[in-house]
Formats: sequence, structure tokens, C-alpha cells
Amino acid sequence: MGDQLVTKRLVPYILLIPAIIVFAVLTFQPIIYGTYISLNKWNWREGGFNSIKFIGLQNYSATLGDIEFWNDLVHTFYFAAGAVAIEFFLGFGMAILLSQQIRGGAFFRSIFIFPLMISDIVASLMWKVMYDPTLGIINYMLSLLYLPTPAWLSDPLTVIPSIIFIDCWWQTGNITLILLAGLLSMPKTPFEAAVVDGASKLQTFRYVTVPIMKPVIIVALIFRTIDCLRVFAIVFGTSFGGPAHMSEVMQLFIYLVGIGRFLEMGHSAAIAILFSLIIVAIVLVYRRMGVRI
Repeated sequence: MGDQLVTKRLVPYILLIPAIIVFAVLTFQPIIYGTYISLNKWNWREGGFNSIKFIGLQNYSATLGDIEFWNDLVHTFYFAAGAVAIEFFLGFGMAILLSQQIRGGAFFRSIFIFPLMISDIVASLMWKVMYDPTLGIINYMLSLLYLPTPAWLSDPLTVIPSIIFIDCWWQTGNITLILLAGLLSMPKTPFEAAVVDGASKLQTFRYVTVPIMKPVIIVALIFRTIDCLRVFAIVFGTSFGGPAHMSEVMQLFIYLVGIGRFLEMGHSAAIAILFSLIIVAIVLVYRRMGVRI
């Protein structure tokens, strides 16, 4: 009887073994191979696989001493901080409105989902046309109002804000749906108790809604931060890092070093490993914030 009970308890774990093996291979094999490549000098122009030569940590030291790496890291943080902040506050506000069971709520939820159906490269090309300084609809509407018509994607001061706006249009609905799901799943008892205690709506939001929503908020922020730090297609399809590298982000830098410009595969892998470690550190900070909030 005891052996049968032990066997019964082990069955779920045994059934998970194939999935765990596949997950481990798909996850750790690229990490291990990428780390190996990062320790080698490998220029595809110099003979393909035959040009691989072990050089230790030289790719990492070269990356840390490269001013372009640090500039692109700043550009990436600038984009991610702006996009995540705007999307979070807009998404939270819209989620609160939609959670009130207003008339036509299903229609508005469908509107928020619609941009998510568009791929990132399609969204970037669509907005690139609208941002065009001479043919774009945006500058045309501004000219009708006698307002300035900037060169949105050609001006160092406006290029990253313009790309942030594209991402906000594209992904605010994502964070709205995540937060809306959290709001609709909250228990009613704490809110009824707050009403009995005479709490105002602001106090109820600060001391009841936010603490209950904390896990959902942290998850939403982690997902959007990781996605924004990994931004590639929107920049690739609009400014391609210009003007003068002022909108070049880390993923584009990795692409240009490894494939698009220099074919330095080892150097590109080292940049990717360092950037991945930075993302892991940011996620750990978010988790720490979740404990303190």
C-alpha cells in the first residue's frame, strides 16, 4: 500500500521529465554555446567556423571599454524607462475605467487589443510613414494648425520620444489587460470594510487596491521592462539607430556587431551575455521592490 502511494505521488513528476528535458535543452544549450562563443575571436569574414580562436575574456574587456556600448545602454534605458512609465500609468488608468463595468466596456477592450494584433515591424513601418516630415499625416495635421512640423525620426531630440510613442500606442493595451484581470479578480470584502470604516476613494485606492494589486503590478512591470529592454524591430524599422547613432539600442548594436556590419560573432555574443546579466539584475531589483511595496 505504501509503495503504491509513493508511486502515485511520483507519477506527476515522471510525466514532467520530458518537458523538463526539452526546456533545459532549449534554454541552457544556447546560453552555454553563446558563452563559449563569447570567449573566442570569431570573424565570419575570416573563414567561417575555421576562424574561431580562443581569446578568453578579451571580448568582454573590449566591450566594457567601448564607448558605443555605454551610449547604446543609455539609449536603451531611456527608451525602456519612458515607455514602461507611460504605458503603466495609462494602462492602470484605463484598467480602472474598464473595471467599472461601463457601457460599451467590451467594445473598448477590443480597441485596446487591436494594436497587439499588429507585428512590431509592421507597426514601425506604418508609423515611419506617418512621421515622414513631408508626406506624413502627422506633420500635415500640425501644419493645418500652424504648429511646428519636426523631423521626428531625424532629430536627435525627438527620435527616441517618437519611438516611445509608437511603443505606447502598440503595447499599452497589453498592460491594460494584465492590470484589468487583476482588478476584476480582487475580493470585495476589503472594499466593503473600507466603506464601513468611512475611507475615501483615494484612501481605498492607496491602502486597499494597490496592496492587493502589488503582485500583478510587479509582474506587469517585469514583462514590459524586459520587452522594452529587448526592443529591436521598432528601432530597426524606423530610425535604424540614427541619426548619428542617437537611437541605437542594445539589440540593434548586437545585431550590427554580429551580423549586420562587422560579423564579429564572438564580440556580439559577449555583448549579449553582458546585456542579459543587466536584465537579470533589473528583474531582481523589481522582485526586491515587490517585497518592500
